[in-house]
Amino acid sequence: MSIFKFIYMPKYYLSIYNEYLNAYRKKINRIPFYIRRTASDNLPVFLKYKNRKNLVVTVIRKIKGNKEVLKKEIESICNSNVIEKPDCFLIKGNHKKKIKDYFKYIGY
Repeated sequence: MSIFKFIYMPKYYLSIYNEYLNAYRKKINRIPFYIRRTASDNLPVFLKYKNRKNLVVTVIRKIKGNKEVLKKEIESICNSNVIEKPDCFLIKGNHKKKIKDYFKYIGY
C-alpha cells in the first residue's frame, strides 16, 4: 500500500484554479470565431511579398466560425480593407504585429 495515494492540495487553491478556468472558458465561448494555432504553436499570421517585394500583404489563416465578425474587427484595427478568401484573409500592408497583439489580447 502506497503512502502517497494522492497529493494534498488545500481547498482554496482548487477553488481559485476552478474560478480562473471557468472565467477563461466563458471568455473563449463568447468569441464567435476560432483561430487554430500552427504545428509550432504560433498564431497563423504571415507576411507575403508580391511584385518583387514592392507590395506587402498580411495573411491570416486557419479561421473557423463567424468570419464576418472577425473581418469587421480586423478592418477597424488595421484601417484597411480585408479581402476574404475561402481559407484565409488578406490585408494590404504590414499589419502582422497589430493582429498578433489583438489575438493575444482576446485569449488566443
